[in-house]
Amino acid sequence: MHEVELVGKSKAVVIGAGVGGLSSAAQLAQTGKYDVSVYERMSFAGGRFTQHDHDGFQIPTGAVHMIPHGCKGPFADLLLGKRSKGGLDLGRHGVEFLPTTKFACQLKDGSLYGADSVYGILPWFPMKNALNLPRLLAKRAKRPWGNETEDGRTWLKRLFTDDFIDFLDAFSNFAISLRFDQMPASTVIRILQNSFWSDRPYIPKGGCKGVIDGLKADLKQHGARVKLSHEITEILPGEAEESTKEKRFCIGVRRRGRENPTWLGADAIVHNGGHPNLLSSLSDDFEVAEGVREQVANTQAVGGIGFVFDLDDEIPHRDSGVTMLPNLDRVGGYVIPTFSEPGLAPEGRHMMITHQYVPDPSVKSEISKGRDDLYEAIPWLSDHGEELCVHTYHRNWPCNRAPQGAELPADIGVEGIRLVGDGVKGHGWMMVEGIAANVPSAVRDVSRTMDGA
Repeated sequence: MHEVELVGKSKAVVIGAGVGGLSSAAQLAQTGKYDVSVYERMSFAGGRFTQHDHDGFQIPTGAVHMIPHGCKGPFADLLLGKRSKGGLDLGRHGVEFLPTTKFACQLKDGSLYGADSVYGILPWFPMKNALNLPRLLAKRAKRPWGNETEDGRTWLKRLFTDDFIDFLDAFSNFAISLRFDQMPASTVIRILQNSFWSDRPYIPKGGCKGVIDGLKADLKQHGARVKLSHEITEILPGEAEESTKEKRFCIGVRRRGRENPTWLGADAIVHNGGHPNLLSSLSDDFEVAEGVREQVANTQAVGGIGFVFDLDDEIPHRDSGVTMLPNLDRVGGYVIPTFSEPGLAPEGRHMMITHQYVPDPSVKSEISKGRDDLYEAIPWLSDHGEELCVHTYHRNWPCNRAPQGAELPADIGVEGIRLVGDGVKGHGWMMVEGIAANVPSAVRDVSRTMDGA
């Protein structure tokens, strides 16, 4: 079987309907120049940036209903920015970001602190930290430093006190499942610069799915197709099949429940499924850049564990800012997004989402230890909360496919293919900010390929 392409238009195929794939497809489709299709192996769009309803609780599939840098980061620029400036202008489809009530919070030794800006955090710690913060913000770290031998925590200890570093490290644990001593110094410095220069975090109206629904509506408006439950089996040169020989690529697409693939021709590919999946499907006819396969083979996806709790309306903590839990063995922090977006939980209830890194591959043991962490650190949780579910992210699941600082390339050396998503977050940009930071350049590159085809 063979799919029919729109006559006269170059064909762009997006593999993976995560937020990176969908936003790339939307940028391509908005030009009106290309025939754009998105193929997703799961039965739903959004990947780890969406949610499922559970008795009125909008439980995220991976993300925590959080836009880290609010309206001043790459994600807001991409989704809400004007089309004349490279944005998708999804406000037309109801996409809206709601500010958190605090820039950040801290729960330490039973005491809760809240800050409206980065300057509100500094009084919690010795004066040395405020005096040295300008040196951190002015450090050149927009690019990796190369063969770094120093980790982030070691570098920070020369300027800041341990309690301040522990607070920041807790946020790193919460946001990217890594501690500072697990990342190169330039990565940690750039993450902190981006965080301190940005707005407070925001929460999407309607949760993560509100963003995905906006992207789907825009794709439909511009004639792009999103096909769920379709797995990519192979990527071959276009001449591999008679019907695709005029195209650069011949792609095998197998619909769930069917044995044989459909062969689809494409002039360019945006891959949102991670380097290992791309390389495993890519024919040996394509020459991958020297060293890329080795770099990918030596890069281990990062694991994480997240709890979701149902809270009553009597809880003493009533903020939606990320609350750091410094000095815990595993859990980095939690967020209660319902204080900004009440629709994420049933009326009169709240939802709390936690996150922790995984220092040991024994996931069941780590879940138990993380649970103990939470009940010990949050004194009111046992009286006001009930566990709804626990998520684990490990191996090849599309969450932290590559650790922050791995700097895997979006360009593997094959003309017409670019990667987006969680495996190629831009240097120093975390979570969805990192995904968004890489989309415009990937789209620009594949557009040039198609325009020259």
